[in-house]
Amino acid sequence: MIKLSNLADYAVELMCCIALKPDDIHSSVGLADLTEVHLPTVSKILGTMARAGLLTSHRGLNGGFSLAIPAEKITIADIIEAVDGPVQLTNCLGEGTAECDRISSCGTRSQWSRINEAVKGALGSVLLSHMIDSVPDFIGDGKADDLPLIAKTIN
Repeated sequence: MIKLSNLADYAVELMCCIALKPDDIHSSVGLADLTEVHLPTVSKILGTMARAGLLTSHRGLNGGFSLAIPAEKITIADIIEAVDGPVQLTNCLGEGTAECDRISSCGTRSQWSRINEAVKGALGSVLLSHMIDSVPDFIGDGKADDLPLIAKTIN
């Protein structure tokens, strides 16, 4: 099974919540309450997103996080790779491939590389703005006042 880590899943959800109100500064506590993701996990993810240059950290009494770049320029691959590292479907595709004793005799490695690039390309073709624009009609109009309902549905 190919599966995202829980942290990557939560990171996409948190980034969607922030992108719905891009001009606001979002607190870790507020996002944890909204998404029902545990506060330490939210804090860890937001810090990771800030270090990756996707969020800006604002210090002070009313501090928090905001998008560092527009949602139209952030891909789902950017978010996943910030949390989990490079998209890598098999162990032989990443760094440290010399540890695999089958590289010289593996007949499928080149095909896995093609598949890996296709998956990475697909994740790179979906923008954060797409994720918040595609809220189903039955949830609401996808505007900021639907934020709590959207967060529950995305999760």
